[in-house]
Amino acid sequence: MPVYPNPPLHLIRPDDIADRAGTAAAFGVDEVTIKRWVHLGLVEALPIPDGPLLYHLPTVARAELSTWRNGADRAIRGGRPPGWRVGQAAA
Repeated sequence: MPVYPNPPLHLIRPDDIADRAGTAAAFGVDEVTIKRWVHLGLVEALPIPDGPLLYHLPTVARAELSTWRNGADRAIRGGRPPGWRVGQAAA
């Protein structure tokens, strides 16, 4: 069970879904970061049988906030500076 589970599929809006590349671009991180969050059990892909790996962006946003709180925004770790918001250019 992931730390940040997805809501039921019938409650997810199509605008809130992206593939791994789109999810990484939305948050200004590498695709490897999304894979790492899945491997660590923070998030999971949507359960679409025989479909592509798609992610619920609001759920991923909660996971990213958690990583910020645990120091990912510190410059020494290569993260974005404090105060950075989704949609801004990555530093």
